[in-house]
Amino acid sequence: MLEDKFVAETTNHKYFKKSVASPSGATKHPWDAMTYFCIKGHEEVIWIDFKAVKVSSADSNPDIGTPDKIIDLIYSGFFYLAYIFVYYEETEAGLKFVKNSDNELVKIYFLKDISSTFRRNPKNQLQVNISAKPVERTRQDFINVLFEKIEQSHKRQIEISTKALEQIAKGDIKMKLIEINKQSEDKIKKL
Repeated sequence: MLEDKFVAETTNHKYFKKSVASPSGATKHPWDAMTYFCIKGHEEVIWIDFKAVKVSSADSNPDIGTPDKIIDLIYSGFFYLAYIFVYYEETEAGLKFVKNSDNELVKIYFLKDISSTFRRNPKNQLQVNISAKPVERTRQDFINVLFEKIEQSHKRQIEISTKALEQIAKGDIKMKLIEINKQSEDKIKKL
């Protein structure tokens, strides 16, 4: 819906050219819409990711894509992934677009300017609090921050796995389960 509207609105735009929506039903597509920003003979690909946010959930931390997605975009010679947040509330008649707590109907920023509070989760998804304010930074600064976050995430995963392996090595849980199972089997055998 939002993707198709974007394409329609940019059909004859001065700067946005060749806009397309992602294929219908492609939930894992790297972008919802894609356009070319054209100025002075230069074309820059911009991937667009629409986020419809229930205004009562404005403090949530949704997945916003994988680091691999932005790495692939940069490898292809481009850089810009734009997030367009729209806010809604449910009504008896359906959905109604509303303003967020900052009195905005729409919040737009490039991934490079994402709040420094974003993180990478164990499923290799970036997450950011919807209410977090963007931070203007250079493209190189973003690459540095992105890799810091990826490294922090892997270190957290190693720490969690190390603790879990230490618990397994102790054997306490396994031995308790074996004993409980033995008691249960013994009861069944006596039937």
